[in-house]
Amino acid sequence: MKTTLPWLLKREYWENRGGFLWAPAVTAGVILLLTLMGMVVAEVFRKQFTGDIQIGISLNKLTEKLSPDDLLKLGAGLDMALLSLSGFLQMVLFFVVFFYLLGALYDDRRDRSVLFWKSLPISDSSMVASKVIAAAFAAPLISTVIAMLLQLALLILLSLYVLFHGLNPFSVLWGPVSLLNVWGQMLANIPVNALWALPTIGWLLMVSSFARSKPFLWALLVPVAVGVLVGWFDLLSLINVDNSAYWRHVVMRALLGVLPGSFPLHLALTDPAALVSEEQIENIASTFGWTLMGQALTSTSLWVGAVIGGAMIVVATRMRRWRDEG
Repeated sequence: MKTTLPWLLKREYWENRGGFLWAPAVTAGVILLLTLMGMVVAEVFRKQFTGDIQIGISLNKLTEKLSPDDLLKLGAGLDMALLSLSGFLQMVLFFVVFFYLLGALYDDRRDRSVLFWKSLPISDSSMVASKVIAAAFAAPLISTVIAMLLQLALLILLSLYVLFHGLNPFSVLWGPVSLLNVWGQMLANIPVNALWALPTIGWLLMVSSFARSKPFLWALLVPVAVGVLVGWFDLLSLINVDNSAYWRHVVMRALLGVLPGSFPLHLALTDPAALVSEEQIENIASTFGWTLMGQALTSTSLWVGAVIGGAMIVVATRMRRWRDEG
């Protein structure tokens, strides 16, 4: 497995390069282009409609009155803005990984290429492990690196903009912003979210391993249909079941776990009192903050879900060994 796994990971990358690399790269390019267009439109509007008339407070006068505390708040705002922009790439990553997992084992059976792969000295566990690692680590790492390059490009673009207005970009941008802290949070989020996403990874791979057709409908309708039944029984008081708990702990974990940073949403719904305070959020300036990641790692939900997700990955591995037909 040690010798074949790197080769299998390369195979996963090359076969899915469009989703893993080009989808986030194109999204980042569009965001950068729209930002540049917005700056140009703002300058043209200012020149054409205001002329020499000063509307509002100029950037120079505004920055002259910034206290050290104001600069800290400015830095927190910049951190949050950079992380918010990376959220667009994370949404793209969610759809890429979701549908990649649905087709990971199903496509090989559909086109019968699974017979070719089984003729090679490659174990089913190695094959499935390569797909888990690609979904949990490789794709998020590529998307994160592209997001970091996007943030750097945006800071450079903003530096040119404020420089054009006679300001020092090092004092109003590069000084207040905590770029290394932002990047550290983004990189640290990858292994945390990999653990959190194991139920979704396991469920989608298991569906991909047994579905004869339309794996998307199987993956979506089974947990939703069970949730409707649970809600119906709860409504009729036939069984004493917390319907909302099923949707939070089962449906959300089975379908939304591969959404990067989805654990703060789950924590907010299950234990709002455990969330960080407003003051802490201002300092962290993102849902990917260190405190939230620490809370996720100490939550029972993460580790119970990881065990269940691992069990479903084992089932998917067994199913791949037994099922050859599409």
